Amino acid sequence: MGVLAIFFIVASIVIHSFHNYSLFRLLRGIICYTALVYVLIAHGKNIQKWLVGFLFFYGASSVTTVWYENSTMASVSMILNFLAFLMLLWYIVPKFTFKKISKAFTLLIVLMLLLNGYLFLQFVELMKEMTLNYTQYIFMVLSAFCGILLAFMALFYNHYFNSKLSMGFTLLVFLIIFAEIFRGIGYYDLAYSTLFVYLARIFLVLSVYTLVHFSFLDLKNVKVSKTAAP
Repeated sequence: MGVLAIFFIVASIVIHSFHNYSLFRLLRGIICYTALVYVLIAHGKNIQKWLVGFLFFYGASSVTTVWYENSTMASVSMILNFLAFLMLLWYIVPKFTFKKISKAFTLLIVLMLLLNGYLFLQFVELMKEMTLNYTQYIFMVLSAFCGILLAFMALFYNHYFNSKLSMGFTLLVFLIIFAEIFRGIGYYDLAYSTLFVYLARIFLVLSVYTLVHFSFLDLKNVKVSKTAAP
């Protein structure tokens, strides 16, 4: 997967430099579905449903961006993007707990996320005038809320368990969030668009690579839990 990750980063930069934007966007979906095929083969019948759901919806969202200038397809893309985020919530919600978390730490995390959430929503509001319809904007906001909630839950999850698994999921969430933010900056030409387009693609590839690695850790953890169960 490491070789594939490097290949997809290089291929993305080369394709974008030739201004083949349709193929560049399509490649985003190809990256997701390549990872999906890989984990399906590797995990077989033990494949995690949330993982399949995330890669499927995130890949489908990416493919539909080929026609992102079309109002209907832009809405479909954002709806699929939102569904992909819900798959990550499906994984983390059952594991979320407030146990053994100090009030000081809770307050610090809440304040930090409120600030980041405010900045994130301000960023989405900035793009409001650039969206093609209200549905696209609504699901853009919903995806932003999901991102904020995921960051909040991942930080608490990692604080409580402090394991390779919890750290891996937290890293995954923040890589995806940065990939989404940089993609928005690049697409809407808010600042140094080409640089942020490349950063978005690099963070996307890194997030998918982390997701695949995390899936092996998660599956191993499930097997260990079943073996240890009385």
